[in-house]
Amino acid sequence: MIDATLRSLERHGRDGASIRRISAIAGVSSGLISHHFRNKARLIAAAYETLAIELQETLYRDSARGGGSPRERVSAFIRASFAPSILEPRILNVWLVFWSMVMRTPAMRAVHDRTYRRYRSNLGGLLQAVGRDRGVRVRARPAAIALSALLDGLWIELCLSPGTFRPAEAVMLCESWVDALCGGALPQLLQARRRRPS
Repeated sequence: MIDATLRSLERHGRDGASIRRISAIAGVSSGLISHHFRNKARLIAAAYETLAIELQETLYRDSARGGGSPRERVSAFIRASFAPSILEPRILNVWLVFWSMVMRTPAMRAVHDRTYRRYRSNLGGLLQAVGRDRGVRVRARPAAIALSALLDGLWIELCLSPGTFRPAEAVMLCESWVDALCGGALPQLLQARRRRPS
């Protein structure tokens, strides 16, 4: 049902993705969908959460395979963020439907807050590990917010206008940002070292 909802949203948008259409794609009765989900908004919220978590799990899995050092894991996370499977226009189409509903639908807002908090926490943990390895203390929350915004902005632009720059350039920009952070060029995102008493 979740996969059918995503396919229906991709093809028909929010208004065209009716329970009838979703049930036809899924090959189940409308009654079965209504049994599991109170209304269409709840079904779409479940689809949103499923897609968000699946994408996050893919990124974390790829980062874990990236190598032994924290910096290598962050590099793998960044590369995975611009993989061809992530840059598919159909994924952007579905995200646009989700984002348009976040401001108006409490169930969608709750999913957004929950999944973004999870993403931010994991990304912040990766950045803190790199910082420790480089001898700096990264402030996880603001650093994760900043890198997330850079990743998302570049991803959206690549999906909307893939001829503007290449995925490799997006990776380079994010890598440069991480190097700048760990090199002390973004002091607002680092914790000040405590002075030892003299």
